[in-house]
Order: sequence, then C-alpha cells, then structure tokens
Amino acid sequence: MYQHCGIHLQEGKEPFLRARLGKVMRRLGLASLAEYVEFLRTRADAADVSQMVDALTTNYSYFLREPEHFEFLVRQALPKVLQPGQKQFRIWSAAAATGEEPYSIAVFLAEYYPRVSGWDWHICASDISTKALAVARRAIYPADRVAQIPPDWLRRYFQRGTGRWEGHVRVKPELARQVAFQRLNLVGNYTHPQPFEVVFCRNVMIYFDRSTQTELVRRLCRFVVPGGYLFTGHAETLNGLNAPLRCLRPSIYQRL
Repeated sequence: MYQHCGIHLQEGKEPFLRARLGKVMRRLGLASLAEYVEFLRTRADAADVSQMVDALTTNYSYFLREPEHFEFLVRQALPKVLQPGQKQFRIWSAAAATGEEPYSIAVFLAEYYPRVSGWDWHICASDISTKALAVARRAIYPADRVAQIPPDWLRRYFQRGTGRWEGHVRVKPELARQVAFQRLNLVGNYTHPQPFEVVFCRNVMIYFDRSTQTELVRRLCRFVVPGGYLFTGHAETLNGLNAPLRCLRPSIYQRL
C-alpha cells in the first residue's frame, strides 16, 4: 500500500487488515496475510492491486462536511482569486471518495455562481478507489447523507427516491454533469491540462507519513494558480512543510 499509493499502515493493524481483506483472501483461497502478501509480490495483476486498494481505503463522507470550507470558497476564495471579468474557473476535489464533496461544491457553486448568469465552472473529482468512484458516478445516496443540506436546496438539486429507492436521493443530472470523475493515484504520475483556482484535498493526508505529505503538497501546489487556494481536513496540518503556501486559517491555505 505504501509503495502503490503512499498509505502508511502502522504496526498493530493486523486485525484491521484481516477484517478488510477477508473477502478478497477467501476468493483467492488464501488462509493468511502472509500468503496474501506473497500473492501480491509474485502473482498479482493490476486488478488484484486495485481490489486491495478498494478494500483498505476509507471512503466515508457526507454532504457539506466541514461546511465552513464551502462558505469560504464562495464568499472569500473565489471573489479574491478570480480576475476582473473572469467567468470561467476550475476546482479539483482530489480525494473525492464516493462523491459527496464534489457534489457539495457543485451545490454551492450553483447557488452563488449560477450558470444562467454566465458563470462557466467545472469540477474535476478524483479518487484511487474504483469502488468509491462507481458510487460517485451513480450519484444516489441514503437520505441521511444529505441531512445538512437546507430543504430548499434539496428540492432544487436532488430527486427523492420512490419504490425500491425510498429513503434515497439522487443528485439531479443537470448538476451531476458538472462533475467529471476519474481514477487518480495522488502519489502516482499524473498531470492536468490547466491549473485550478481551488483544490480540495481533505482527510487523506492523515494516512501519509511526513515525507509523502511533503511531496504531495508540493505537487498539488503546481496545479494551483498563484493566489489560488488549497483546502485540507481539519485534522491535517501543513505546518513545517516546505511549500509555497501561507496559512489563512487552520485547513485553508493560499498559494503564493
């Protein structure tokens, strides 16, 4: 996991590993973690590695998680980074998990930067988990995931399920189309054709060691326009990292 995607699994994680990998190991006919490790080293193909990553990554999220970030985005970050007359901008949700974060961004942008007023924005959403991305692209969620969404926004941007989908909501297609999902390994080789005004990379760096965090933050900065913004999770601090950023408040940074 560390070599493939930078996730540092500390000593004492054996029960966690057995619980997460049990189904995969049974399918492969492997009885122990040692046998599974040997399989990964000698016989596994790309699909097997992807299954491991899906099993061992945590993709829990919900809509409007850490809501002050979205308020800061629309009220302070975008008004400052956009040039006079600039109507087009791009945002990257770099650890999108099952999609709640990029769709939350889309809801706020639809409210404060409506396309009918000439705004042209796009959201790139990426994650390493193919399983999580499948959920994100489907855009259907249990109703408790949208508990923090104001009722009028729910009516505007979500459809309530009926029949077998009772108790679920779906992001309306016209909003979902503004989010493009792709599989991406944050510590792998990748590029973007254009920089972003804002990057969200929240609640993923807590799984990396300090050297991987440093490398990732420096790389993220290359994809943020000067004066643009990087949002991290509240449990993550970039203090002490050698990166062209200034901290505006905990978890909100501006590219120098």
